Amino acid sequence: MQIFYFTVIAALILTGAAGVGAPEKTSGHPPFPFMADAPDYSDTSLWYISRADSSSCSDRAPADVFYILPTCVWDWTDSLGRTSHYADVYNPAHIGALLPSNLIADRIFGEYTDCYSPYYRQITLDSWVDEKTAEERFPYAMSDVRKAFRYYMEHWNQGRPFFLAGFSQGGKCVVELLKSLDEDEYSRLVAAYAIGYPVTEEDLGNRNVRAAGRADDTGVVISYNSVESPESTCRGLGGSAICINPLNWSCGPVPATVQDSVSVSVDTSANLLIVKGLDSDRYYHPSLGELFVKGNYHLLELDLYADALRQNVTERMGAFLLQSRE
Repeated sequence: MQIFYFTVIAALILTGAAGVGAPEKTSGHPPFPFMADAPDYSDTSLWYISRADSSSCSDRAPADVFYILPTCVWDWTDSLGRTSHYADVYNPAHIGALLPSNLIADRIFGEYTDCYSPYYRQITLDSWVDEKTAEERFPYAMSDVRKAFRYYMEHWNQGRPFFLAGFSQGGKCVVELLKSLDEDEYSRLVAAYAIGYPVTEEDLGNRNVRAAGRADDTGVVISYNSVESPESTCRGLGGSAICINPLNWSCGPVPATVQDSVSVSVDTSANLLIVKGLDSDRYYHPSLGELFVKGNYHLLELDLYADALRQNVTERMGAFLLQSRE
């Protein structure tokens, strides 16, 4: 299987989000520069919306997925020479850089769910070079995600079951959204996929944040981070309190295989997915070395496991519907 998602995303990152915001260091800029106009989520052009493609679905699928995009945009400068550390949701080039992630989400969730994915003023790739800077800037991006989720709940959800899902920065957003669900909303949550971002012990202190333990538990959070070895962990992506193997849905060290020759197992001491059998040279770009060290497989974490994730969405949805009838 060719790992298409990695190839496209890496190309977009290396070219500066489809030609906008080339990857030059901008550490001399203040932490909170100007931000583009705030999104008005009543404008459907600020959403990626995709209807389920299963012939078994009528006008609406059995559930929705609220999908939160990963980081795909570098720092950029506007026509006035102002540098921004946040994506511009009204910039077609920025939206174009995000499209591959929405397509892979469709591949995973699109058979039985309607997908709602908001464009938000995500913090840029430059922001993640320094963990403290990322934490300072993230609340501004998260405020957009919260606003979009509220709009989705009030206008489109209509009391239906739903998944939360996100990758990388989107995974971080998923955990924060999960904490904010009220009792009724949480009762309709099938599962939350917070891929490629650590879930901490502090996060698990929230009553809504429960770690997945098998393939069919519901109302849980699924999280993992993939590396060749613990030494390949990137800054900000270690220290997770949970990890589950998306190939066999075990939290233990029992290995599973993907692509016939790639072995994946959980390192229970570091709570990381250990991936053996990939050519780490192939997936390493020196120009991205400050973000993704050699042997870190962060950019593969949706596509490598896409088939298993797609099957799991169906399995968890079936378990949720069965519980709802009891």
